[in-house]
Amino acid sequence: MYDIMQIKNEGEKMELYSTYIETDKFEEVVKFYEQILQLKPNIYTKDRWVEFNIGNKLAIYNKVYDEEKIKSGNLQDNFNSEYIKNFNIDRGEKKNNIITLNFYAENLKEEYKRIKELNICKMSEIMYVNITEPYYYFNIYDPEGNTIEICSNSLK
Repeated sequence: MYDIMQIKNEGEKMELYSTYIETDKFEEVVKFYEQILQLKPNIYTKDRWVEFNIGNKLAIYNKVYDEEKIKSGNLQDNFNSEYIKNFNIDRGEKKNNIITLNFYAENLKEEYKRIKELNICKMSEIMYVNITEPYYYFNIYDPEGNTIEICSNSLK
């Protein structure tokens, strides 16, 4: 543990720039989030990177794009040797259950109904927790297995 009193706020502080999902199923994942978020993404690099502006940025990164470019040898100053070395590290089996994307919905029942009617993902039932305050939520799972929690402080 660390002593919070020892932490000094000197200089610039970091802030979250974006959260991105690395995928081998780029088009499927982009389409999934378009339907869930009801937004079209900003396309920054065709077939490689898109961003949804949802308060902060949620981006989708197509790892296959870089893999194909590296395999082709047509790098055109796109990557340095450290990036290629890091890219090729075997990270073992993919695990998508560490971070949960959490979204707030004003009308949780309506949002639940809307997503259920899309019929594009596995969904939990609406759950309730009240430790410090009422908290209602349900979980859905994107095509890569990432958990998305949709919550509200009331069950409208």
